[in-house]
Amino acid sequence: MIKHSINGVAKQFGVRVRQQMKIRAGIYRIVTPDGRTLSLKRMPKGVGRARWIDRMLLRVRQSGSLLAWRNPNRPEGRRAYHLSKKGEIFVLTPWISGRKPSPRSLADMRACGVALARFHEAGLTALKGNFAYSEMGTWFATLRKRHCYIQTKMANARRNGFSQPINRFIKQHGPEIIRYARQAEELLKSSGYLNYRRHPRKHGILCHGDGGPSNFILNDEGTYLIDFETLRVDLRAYDLYRIIYNSCKDYQWDFSIAKAILDGYRQVAYLDKRDYKLMSAWLRSPFSTYLVVSGFKRIPFTMKRLRWALDSERRIGPFLEELDEYAASPSS
Repeated sequence: MIKHSINGVAKQFGVRVRQQMKIRAGIYRIVTPDGRTLSLKRMPKGVGRARWIDRMLLRVRQSGSLLAWRNPNRPEGRRAYHLSKKGEIFVLTPWISGRKPSPRSLADMRACGVALARFHEAGLTALKGNFAYSEMGTWFATLRKRHCYIQTKMANARRNGFSQPINRFIKQHGPEIIRYARQAEELLKSSGYLNYRRHPRKHGILCHGDGGPSNFILNDEGTYLIDFETLRVDLRAYDLYRIIYNSCKDYQWDFSIAKAILDGYRQVAYLDKRDYKLMSAWLRSPFSTYLVVSGFKRIPFTMKRLRWALDSERRIGPFLEELDEYAASPSS
């Protein structure tokens, strides 16, 4: 959006803009004339979803969870959202100063685990009487969709649909990747997921949906959760999978990172043996390969990235063995 458009949206919240900075597409850091720093963010969901997200987060924050969300007691926080002239939904939240946690710091990872568990525990109360936007029944379909997409890319490689190096790489390693995809589906079948899916109100919780180092902020007040456009009802294992994947994928799947997250989480909430099985099913799915062949902007479809993805998929096997040992330990 251009500068005067941002000013116009902010004005709807009763905020004047002295300075603005585009963080990335749809997210702006704005400074008011009196020096307050706020985050103006476009929400990709519809109005109904935005209202639901707002209700849930206001309830969760009542429990003391640290969230980057509006304060209805502040003038700029009195409205949950506003629409731009193009009909885009924007929310205005405090800008949380601090630093992002580092997977190299096990203390940071434990703090993230604690914060996520507190969010989940608070979300159990928030969901009462408002069980909507559930993704609990979609797991098989999601894994199968990714599996089929990778198979389509393999078929294109057999027809020499890419550069010769990429064609050769996919032809050589494609069967291995498909084997991992099938293993993920088998793990899901044996995890107890079908029983969970049949009883969503018993097992579902409020999930962030995209946990990872970039969605936490550490400062002197504690550990904040930010960016809630993916808020959903799901199983706690899904959120744990996301934070473990996003924290470990660029660090050679060092299990100590995941252990720190899980140790922190278990300081607050109990994890059942089935939770670990559910995490394993998602982790075994060749998501890194899927991201590369899908051509996401931040992960281009190149030979370098294909090699990175294959190395990642191969490291997950030993990683899951360590996760099984962790789940079986007396302290888990």
